[in-house]
Amino acid sequence: MEPKHGGSIPSAEREEAAREYREYLVRVNSELVELLLSIMNDKDDPGLSAIDNQRRRYARILWGISAYFHAIGHDKLPELGTYIAGLGIALEDLIEGVTDRLFVTKGSKRDSMRIWGARLQAALGLECWIISGLSRETAASDAARNYKELARLTRGTNRDLKGSLLSWYDRYVEGRVPVPALLEAFQTTRRELKAANLSPAEYRRRGEQAFAQAAKSAIR
Repeated sequence: MEPKHGGSIPSAEREEAAREYREYLVRVNSELVELLLSIMNDKDDPGLSAIDNQRRRYARILWGISAYFHAIGHDKLPELGTYIAGLGIALEDLIEGVTDRLFVTKGSKRDSMRIWGARLQAALGLECWIISGLSRETAASDAARNYKELARLTRGTNRDLKGSLLSWYDRYVEGRVPVPALLEAFQTTRRELKAANLSPAEYRRRGEQAFAQAAKSAIR
């Protein structure tokens, strides 16, 4: 801080300024979280496709983060906010049919990390239900019946959801998932679940939470 009237700023003033700044950061951080949650949970625009609604949602989240850095900005934070906003603009362009060079690739047959991340939650849901005492077949059948949104994670519209759930689970268990970070996360969480030695009811509840998260990711 700049000296006042040629002298140092009294400690009481420094402490008050520091307190006010902390309160300001708490407020703007809270406002940012509320904004991002509202964007994430906002209803789809019926005039857009499912994927374009997802692109717009991500673009708005990026713009919200960008505005946050501009609001609290000093030094290089506004520059960071502008940089983040650029990705949001590129996503918005996709809705208009304009493909930024950022998204031009040679192509890949592998499903995205986002898809495999949602499948990770579904696999953990099955793991919890199996530990609770359900058979593989029963756990997968119940999940397919109660969480139909997971069908969006399958390849092709005619794929059997129950079979897909078991396939994802087996690929995680057998280490055949093409995303090492997610595979490691599954294996670590699986060990922790088994070591927790919870009641069947608690494992069932945790499974429901995992499936609900997977379903939410599938539609977002």
